[in-house]
This record gives sequence, structure tokens and C-alpha cells, in this order.
Amino acid sequence: MSGTTRFVRFGIVTPTLNGERFIEQTLRSIWGQASERIGIDHVIVDGGSTDRTLEIAKAYPSRAIVSADDQGMYDAVNRGMRAVEGDVVGYINADDEIGPGALATIADAFEQNPDAGWLCGRVEYIDGDGQSLGTMMPVRVSLRSFTGIGWSCIPQQTVWARRSFYDRVGAFDIAYKNCGDYDWYARALRLEHPLLLRSVVGRFRLHSSQLSHDSSAMDRESRMVQERNGGADAGTRVAGRLLSLRVNARNPAFFVAKKTGKITWTA
Repeated sequence: MSGTTRFVRFGIVTPTLNGERFIEQTLRSIWGQASERIGIDHVIVDGGSTDRTLEIAKAYPSRAIVSADDQGMYDAVNRGMRAVEGDVVGYINADDEIGPGALATIADAFEQNPDAGWLCGRVEYIDGDGQSLGTMMPVRVSLRSFTGIGWSCIPQQTVWARRSFYDRVGAFDIAYKNCGDYDWYARALRLEHPLLLRSVVGRFRLHSSQLSHDSSAMDRESRMVQERNGGADAGTRVAGRLLSLRVNARNPAFFVAKKTGKITWTA
């Protein structure tokens, strides 16, 4: 049972474009967690959908901003963050979900750790039908190991920050189209390490049309993150390799699922 005693308002942003296939599940995962102690301000930033995305969203208390002229997903997230109100903020894509009971768990964690500015936790991978493919628990990282690993082992679907901390780190860099979260976490790590939660905080849906399946673009932008944070010298690569081993050792089932192709980020 949640131990939070004070009211916490979550500001949640969802960027979307023609997201009718999964947005209902996303909305249910958000609004199903509202309570007397958990308030929600949810802003959908829509890039000009021509399907039923906004029609579906009308059934929920979310606010919608049509932003057909945005410069990509991270520009949409930034616009949403400027509009949303909350003590704690984060974004969830229109094909992903917030973990069951996660908002109360996050509120508890911040109340019990008043000096923590941001947190992340266990992510559950699901397929297009919502079936579980496995989970991954993040481990403590340094900035050097995080950039050296070449991908964000901090799962975006589980990241939440106090509004004051988000404002310190700043908006997402719209020069990125795929790895803006990787860049934001690197900047956040310059200030402090995230609090780690063991429970499932977010659910990451793997399906063929998602943006993160563009592996060449992901690789190119991952190198941008490395270059902006000290480069990829031999020491950084070693630190990244050691981090990869730690992630796999902490998550043996996740490691096996990757190796067997059960969990994959490539189409």
C-alpha cells in the first residue's frame, strides 16, 4: 500500500502522430492511477493526426495541443512540458504505458527521498498485443560509462523528475530525432544520479513501426551524445563495456531474451 501522505500532481506529456492503434492503452494506464492523492495533468501534443487519435482521446480528461508544425518528437515533448503543470513531470509515448500503480510508487519515492531530483526503475517490454516479453532493471551508472555503452540503459518509460530538477537540466535538444532522451539523461547525470526503483515503472511496447527501430539513425545520434560528453576514447569504451556486463548480469533473463531475439529493437 502506498505511504504517500501529501497530494502529488503529475504533469504527463504524450507526443503522438496517428497513434490510434495503442493510445487507448496509454490513456488507460495514465488515468487509471488518478486518486485523492495522485493528481494528473496530461497533455497530448499531436503532430496533425489524420486517424482517430484525437477522437479516442476525447473520452479522457486529457488536454490536446495540435502541433502540426513541430520539428519532431522532442520539440513536441518540449511544447507539452511548457504547457503541463505538475510537481513531478515525465513523458510517455502513445504506444507505451505507465506501469500499474507506478505513480503512487513514484510519489512515495520522492516523498521518502526529498533530495532526489529524478528517478527511473524497472521497465517491462511488451509486444503489440500487450504480452510481456521480459523486464530490465537499470543499474547505477557514471556519466562516462553511460555515454561509453552507446545506448540509453536508463529506460525512458520509467524516468520521472521533480519539475524543479527538469527545469535545471533544461528542455530536450531538438537536434536529436531519436536520442534526445539519451542526451537529456547525460545532462542530468552531470547534476546527480537517479534514484532507482525496483518495481515496474513503465511498459515499453516493441512493434515494427516505432521510431526507435531506425538503427542507423540511433547509432549516429548515440555518437553525437558521446561526442558532446567527452568523446569515445578507449577508457570510455571500456567503461561502457563494463556497464553492459553489469546490466546483463543484473538481468540474466533480459540478456537471454535479447540473444534469442525475443526482445529486439530492430525491424
